[in-house]
Amino acid sequence: MKTYPYWWEFFKPYHFKNCEVSNTSFDLVVVGAGYTGVCAASQASSKGLNTLLIDQLALGEGASTRSAGMVSGGLNLGKKINLFKEYGDEIAKKFIQESINSFEYLEDQINHHHDEVSYQKTGRLVLAHSYKKLEALRIKANLLNSMTNLDISILKNLDEEIVNSYYKGGMLVKNAASVNPSLLYNFFLKKALSNNVKIFSPCKLLSYKQINNYYDIVTSEGVIKSQYLIIATNGYSEKPIGKEHYNIIGVPSYIAATNVLPENIIHTILPKLRMYSDSKNDLYYFRPSPDHQRLLFGAFPIWAYGMENSSLVKSFFIKKIKQILPNIGDFSIDYIWGGKVGVTFNTLPLLKRAENKVSVFGCNGSGVALMPYLGYQAANMLTTNQNNDLVISQIKNNKNFFKYLIIKFLPFLGFYYRLKEKIENKIL
Repeated sequence: MKTYPYWWEFFKPYHFKNCEVSNTSFDLVVVGAGYTGVCAASQASSKGLNTLLIDQLALGEGASTRSAGMVSGGLNLGKKINLFKEYGDEIAKKFIQESINSFEYLEDQINHHHDEVSYQKTGRLVLAHSYKKLEALRIKANLLNSMTNLDISILKNLDEEIVNSYYKGGMLVKNAASVNPSLLYNFFLKKALSNNVKIFSPCKLLSYKQINNYYDIVTSEGVIKSQYLIIATNGYSEKPIGKEHYNIIGVPSYIAATNVLPENIIHTILPKLRMYSDSKNDLYYFRPSPDHQRLLFGAFPIWAYGMENSSLVKSFFIKKIKQILPNIGDFSIDYIWGGKVGVTFNTLPLLKRAENKVSVFGCNGSGVALMPYLGYQAANMLTTNQNNDLVISQIKNNKNFFKYLIIKFLPFLGFYYRLKEKIENKIL
């Protein structure tokens, strides 16, 4: 069994250096070379800024090439709060529209390149683990249909979608799709290189401070001077990024990929070939591989990092796949890999400008479309005056100084969710 992403068979992250960094000056330094950073650097460089992109890992090694590759907009903005109660109707509607804009931005970027990134627009089905949650999805669908063009419907009968006794119905979003996330990352990286972005990887941020109109940025490769700074480290954020570190947790998630299944099995168990996720906090999410030969199944089996080789994790996936897709027949697991999902404490993205620094992170499990878009907008904040009214930049993000205590208790939180949602599935 392989413990790296299945997607790396198509594009593997690599170290890359096309410039010198020690004792050099740039107009902009972007820290973090995932979707957000590479799109921010590409946009800034296209606007004339001498831009350096750095990352402590290989290019794309973080969450950008580790996700399930599910693409949608407007569905998951604010999972833990009521946007309308918190911000009022007008701003809440703009929040949702900007999330939808991220999906449209991605579609525009990859127009005429669908095969290059394995883009397939088959829709997304959010499955209800209880009748109570199905009613909540119905209310959400009515709300989103009243203000967007997402074309959402509620399915009470899932016989044509997925055969099992676990889910009680679902919310179908037709305006959703899938990609190969590694190929999508490589697409954005090649665009950044064509825009003359300077890149140095690995290069770790150690500290920075603003002196007059410049930042002195101390890295593992030496000191860099820059007029502007974008922090785009998301779930892999560490203390050197500054106080924003206390806004975000890298929550561990794992994905398993099966062996190549017998012919037509994927079409039997998932006849519509959609993207699937469910309504639990301890959620499952799954999809066919782009060639429709494997099943990819994601979950939070242990709520801790670095457990890809654990027999507990492997047995968890085998058990849950059989439970959710009982008609799959015999299968084995060829890949299991983990990654960090950048989760903010209010489950909303953060995009903030403070003087000449922009911080952007918080995909909250919806990063394939959202993070490239926010990277693009972060660069626009520094190079134009066209998006001063960007509503996502108005989101309130309060620091949580109990972050490390919360991280320690994540496994117990996972156990609580699992027990609670098992009971809900049986009686609600």
